[in-house]
Amino acid sequence: MKNIHDSIHGTIRLEDWMVEVIDTPEFQRLRRIKQLGFADLVYPGANHTRFEHSIGTLHVAKMLTDDAEILASALLHDIGHTPFSHSGEGIVRKYLGKEHEDVVDILKGSRIREILEKNGMDWKNVAKGILKPPVSSVIDVDRIDYLMRDSHYTGVAYGIVDFDRLIKTLEFDGENVYVSIKGVRAIESLLISRYLMYSAVYHHHVCRIAKKMFEKAVEWMISENEIDPKKLVEMDDHDVVSAMRNSCGFPKEMVSRLDTRRLYKRAVYAPKQDVGVNIEKIDTKRAEREIAEIAGLDEQEVIVDVPEYRSEDYDIPVYVNGEFVSVEEISPLVRALKNAHMQNWRMGVYCPAEHVDSVRKVSVEYFDINTSTQRKLSDILDL
Repeated sequence: MKNIHDSIHGTIRLEDWMVEVIDTPEFQRLRRIKQLGFADLVYPGANHTRFEHSIGTLHVAKMLTDDAEILASALLHDIGHTPFSHSGEGIVRKYLGKEHEDVVDILKGSRIREILEKNGMDWKNVAKGILKPPVSSVIDVDRIDYLMRDSHYTGVAYGIVDFDRLIKTLEFDGENVYVSIKGVRAIESLLISRYLMYSAVYHHHVCRIAKKMFEKAVEWMISENEIDPKKLVEMDDHDVVSAMRNSCGFPKEMVSRLDTRRLYKRAVYAPKQDVGVNIEKIDTKRAEREIAEIAGLDEQEVIVDVPEYRSEDYDIPVYVNGEFVSVEEISPLVRALKNAHMQNWRMGVYCPAEHVDSVRKVSVEYFDINTSTQRKLSDILDL
């Protein structure tokens, strides 16, 4: 047994097999992957990593179950994360056809598999468990820890969660996580925290711009055979930044901009109702190329950011009078949050500060943007 002190949960007690897993090279890599990517450009304290979040997720899981395989899934749920967290997922999805590295591929050739088997666990069940409750679901141990941890390190109070009250209201029956009717208020509080953290932190425009600059540079390096996308999942933040520094031209310019916070600026930042074209049919690479050509710029100087337009899942089961109903059915607040989430969607076009006016003019016509709303946004958002 080993005790460690965590800034969020206090003392966390680790069994010997957990310590063995944590001490493997695959898990130690998570020390060098920041939890929030480029959020420290907005919130200077946001330098926490996937390493401590994974241990925190294990701790939350221990509050719900003592099943060793589920606890291992919680501990290893981020083992395949790419550098700068979600910033690399789009690249891996594009080139490898998946969000991040298949955990089965990581475990089968590693010492982690030996540790799990030595302690009576089926490593394949552990890998599968990463995508199942209570590790991954609408309300899960991963989400509870990252909301608490991200709120603490960013200094944004929106993500504060009453952990003790929430845990007391959650039930795990071996397959699903649910709450009793008495736990609805605690769930509403968690979902409000999630909604506010998304708007204030996870989808902050500076974080989005930095993320897209990073992705554009890495994709350039892949196209020039400077980075193998298959190796990207073995790299950490420092590895990728070093590769960008050692590159020439565009990637080196991008890492210099990220280092000195000379980020691209918003030429367009529009809600869905102000975008005249079908957002699902936008080819971002083609749009970047054509907007740049019309504006007389290099293609690398224009970034088109079209996030997926989808509703967050709020289908949390609540046990009422012997049956399960969705929390949406009994909570007007949750229904309102679902609608509000969709209203926060924005499409962005980013470029160097000195080209904002010309790129805005071209982009407004290209995407048939409602210019009256954009003029108001320009005043409010200091474009």
